[in-house]
Amino acid sequence: MIKDIFKKTIFVGLFLVPFIPFLVFSSFFFPYITTKAFTWRIIVEVVFAAWLILAVWEPEYRPKKSILLYSVFTFLAVIGLADLFGVDRSASFWSNFERMEGYISLLHLGAFFLVISSVFKEEHWKSWWNTSLVASAIMGGYAFMQIIGAMSPSQGGVRVDGTFGNAIYLAVYMLIHIFIALFYMLRGWKNRNLRWTYGILVLFQIFIIYYTATRGAILGLLGGLFIVALINVMNKEDTAVRKASMALIAAIVVLIGGFFLAKNTTFVSQSPVLSRFSTLTLAEIKNQGRYYVWPIALEGFKEKPILGWGQENFGYVFQKHYKPEMYRLEPWFDRAHNIFLDWAVVGGILGLLSYLGLYAAFLYIVWRREDNFTFSEKSVLTGLLAAYFFHNFFVFDHLTSYVLFFSLLAYLQSRVPGQVVSAKIISDSKIKKIALPAVALVLAFSLSYINFKPLLANVYLIEALKSIQLSDSAKASGYFEKAYKTSKLGRLEVMEHMANNISSIFSGNLSSEEKGAFYAFSSNAAKAQAEFYTNSARTQLMAGSFFSDIGLPNEARPYFERARELSPGKQQAYFELGAIRINLGDPVGAQEFFKEAYELSPDYVEARIIYFIGAIYTGDRGLERELAAQIPEKQRIFDDRVVSALFTNKRFSELIALFERRKELDPQNSATYDDYIRQIRSQ
Repeated sequence: MIKDIFKKTIFVGLFLVPFIPFLVFSSFFFPYITTKAFTWRIIVEVVFAAWLILAVWEPEYRPKKSILLYSVFTFLAVIGLADLFGVDRSASFWSNFERMEGYISLLHLGAFFLVISSVFKEEHWKSWWNTSLVASAIMGGYAFMQIIGAMSPSQGGVRVDGTFGNAIYLAVYMLIHIFIALFYMLRGWKNRNLRWTYGILVLFQIFIIYYTATRGAILGLLGGLFIVALINVMNKEDTAVRKASMALIAAIVVLIGGFFLAKNTTFVSQSPVLSRFSTLTLAEIKNQGRYYVWPIALEGFKEKPILGWGQENFGYVFQKHYKPEMYRLEPWFDRAHNIFLDWAVVGGILGLLSYLGLYAAFLYIVWRREDNFTFSEKSVLTGLLAAYFFHNFFVFDHLTSYVLFFSLLAYLQSRVPGQVVSAKIISDSKIKKIALPAVALVLAFSLSYINFKPLLANVYLIEALKSIQLSDSAKASGYFEKAYKTSKLGRLEVMEHMANNISSIFSGNLSSEEKGAFYAFSSNAAKAQAEFYTNSARTQLMAGSFFSDIGLPNEARPYFERARELSPGKQQAYFELGAIRINLGDPVGAQEFFKEAYELSPDYVEARIIYFIGAIYTGDRGLERELAAQIPEKQRIFDDRVVSALFTNKRFSELIALFERRKELDPQNSATYDDYIRQIRSQ
């Protein structure tokens, strides 16, 4: 009876997994990520606990010895060592709300692999994969509603993203399911209804992946199908498949050739999808993050080539090798946007080889002689791996793609013939008296410490941000404090958002006593995070901004100086140090920082404007005129920092001329500008 309960618990949990991608709860911070991740972790922990008892009870539910099992454990062990000896063990283990990865996620993937590969037989896998295909069809329907305009993609624009919040995530989800559907289509080819059902699903999924406009996934699909066809040219089991493969190769060649011939046509240029391929020039590549981040990742790999930096520590590599001309990109990269470079940075050569070992073990199991896959089925599995491999050359994995990849590994593991790891029989009394209570206690601890407390902190954080939008500083300060104290996961994100909003909190509806209490808490938190992450430029900037925004420039300065030391190519620290000098009445000292920032990358308009403002404060009219000629007029005229600089330096006639020009460029707000002019003339 008890065994049946455990079995049902495991099966129910595992069959819920394919529907996790649909979960998005807006009351969570990073809802597209955290909703799925917390649900996934809770399900895995519950089914793993049930499986542990079942595996102790019945040897048949224990994992079988195989190269795939050893490969998975080698990967987990190597990355565990890399995290242990990495730069920041806490970040490596916990990750953050934005990613929800880290070693804790790898442990859950390993647990999932053990459970599903040990419990599922072929008939269970068939049902599970078909359940996942049904889920993918529903997801495709959701994306189709975005295509026709009935719903809007969360990212905006034309790229559909389903319930993932990211078109790339939807693309790889569809990519894997295309090959799974193709696999079962071939397996059920003799059944006309199945053949048509899977065939239509494949075409529908290809349609959806096209509208994600994800170049890596689309090219991965073409490459994977080409590999399938190329392998089947040698298929001696099925002549029809061999002939169809030759036709597919020809079709792919014609498709690619036709695209290159038509890439300059109006049809292609007006297509939001095809134009992404036709405009992929060297100039565009140089404006992409990968152009800069891939070389940075290689530098990081060379610095720690054996075990790398540890998970979630790419930021340390990024800040050290940051190029000033990267100002046009997002300010912080935490991934190399290439899964192989990511693992090379995270785990060094050992980490990369252990990850590639999963691919090698996959292919070994598929092509070993004793397996009963047909030749065409083997080709599809190989094509799937090739497509996934190629796609990952341009992106990084996320929860859903990791789960699908480990599901594929588990499927192959379940088919391996051989002995279980241990066939020893444990008595019922020992199981009931020792194993059951021990597993129950560990499960209760993990559910509380790993899931419920972090989840609560996540909700507190989003409530704090909502309270700020409602101008309720009292609630915001309380929620921030709760979020910070409740869990280690996401603590740095809590501090960062608290620092970004500290001015609005203190200017809100807090009493003097409440302000004092919140200042004591928040300043101690900022100092603690800066001390803990003493080698993180981003954290130092966060702490510096916190103290700068509450009017404590001398407190802020050491953090900005530390940030500049850690990331000398990043202009933000120079801007902040210069601003402190301005506030302390030292414009000449400020201009030195502004000049350094400008000279790092003279094309950076923001640096040019700030250098121009510095010239106003120092009274360097020649430099001021020179820089003004290089700044777009609207950008200069409508920058309130320029207004502040002219006003502070009592250049009222020029300030009046500036507002007169604003009236010409923005006539609908003339009355507002006339008010400003009257105020200036009254000075």
